[in-house]
Amino acid sequence: MRSMTGYGEATGANARYAMTAALRAVNHRFLDLQVRLAEEARVAEQALRDLVGAAAARGRIELRVDVRPLAERRVKVELNRGVVEAAYAAVHQLVEQGLLAAGLAAGDLLRLPEALRVELSEEAWEEADGELLLGVARDALAQLVASREREGASLAAIMKARLDDLETVASRLDELRGPVRDELAATLQRRLAELTGGAGVDPARLAQEVALLVDRSDVSEELDRLRAHLGHFRTLLAEPGPTGKRLDFLTQEVFRELNTLGAKCRNAEMTRGVLDAKVLCEQLREQVQNVE
Repeated sequence: MRSMTGYGEATGANARYAMTAALRAVNHRFLDLQVRLAEEARVAEQALRDLVGAAAARGRIELRVDVRPLAERRVKVELNRGVVEAAYAAVHQLVEQGLLAAGLAAGDLLRLPEALRVELSEEAWEEADGELLLGVARDALAQLVASREREGASLAAIMKARLDDLETVASRLDELRGPVRDELAATLQRRLAELTGGAGVDPARLAQEVALLVDRSDVSEELDRLRAHLGHFRTLLAEPGPTGKRLDFLTQEVFRELNTLGAKCRNAEMTRGVLDAKVLCEQLREQVQNVE
């Protein structure tokens, strides 16, 4: 089992570039991959998407790649003579008029818009650079997967504890079924006696009414389905691969059974047990939202 959150980072270098790949993942219903690349590495974007997509099924994942050239790049400086000559003429005129003390200096060219244009040569992206980038991304991805698996193991332990608590509540509800049935029969008999003023009640008729009331309040089927869902939940926790969506659906089924149980309860202690189970199921659902 894996969590949807995690982080991985790796670096590498060759004679031309130093590269860093960082992967950050958070929860999301589907796989949402955002790739941020330096312009030189844009050609490798699809390969990076395929790499991450093969290792992750869900989550919002951001892949950031930084590429830093190591080789010294050729520099080309172009002088715009028209701009310089026009600026020189204007400054020279101001000097002759006594408005300026000196003419145009060489350092002034650096502050003169459009006077100089500096160009750095672009390094061609080579196959070896792409291989380096993919290797760095694989290392970062391995770290991301490992961190997701570590957190997934913690989530599984928490969810198993909640399942244990839910099964304990289910057992308590099952134990209460017999006493509740007897309590319902006694309550019905007492109310009938109050309504009839102590007159005798047909035992067969009373037994029929008790059976009908008990049948309406019987929760044995719901408890059986609840236990089946909890057992299925444990099975999914042990399965490899993405299980988050199935666990989420199963949690909804557990809630549904608990709602039906709550609607049938005719006893305060059973009602409290169902409420406890709903709290546990909500805690279970919160953890499931983090599972890939």
